[in-house]
Amino acid sequence: MVGNDEVFEALADGQRRDLLVELLESGRYHVPELSSSSQEIAEANQGFLHEYLSTDRESNAGDKERIRMHLVHVPKLADDRFIEWDRDDYVATRGPRFDELVPVLELIDELRDDRLVADAVVTLEQ
Repeated sequence: MVGNDEVFEALADGQRRDLLVELLESGRYHVPELSSSSQEIAEANQGFLHEYLSTDRESNAGDKERIRMHLVHVPKLADDRFIEWDRDDYVATRGPRFDELVPVLELIDELRDDRLVADAVVTLEQ
């Protein structure tokens, strides 16, 4: 059984939550491919990469988020065996421990749906 710390760590980042909820709903998540310049950054010196990902300097945010997805979030979830990642096809699927997260993911998904409905009602009332 997964410990609370592992659950909170897996769900601590919005990109990881989105990926896991998508797997809950469809069983498959397409990890966006890196651009050639992002691929070069990803293959660069690890110290530079850490600095690049931790700064708020102006950059192409989409690429930065894709780099984080490829080098931080997806590997973490794969290492924890919550997902399996086919690097060649850029596809993540449910891993052997995914079911341990399902109760929390269902709650997150339900809360998101409730929030979307509430936001839509507020918008319609305006």
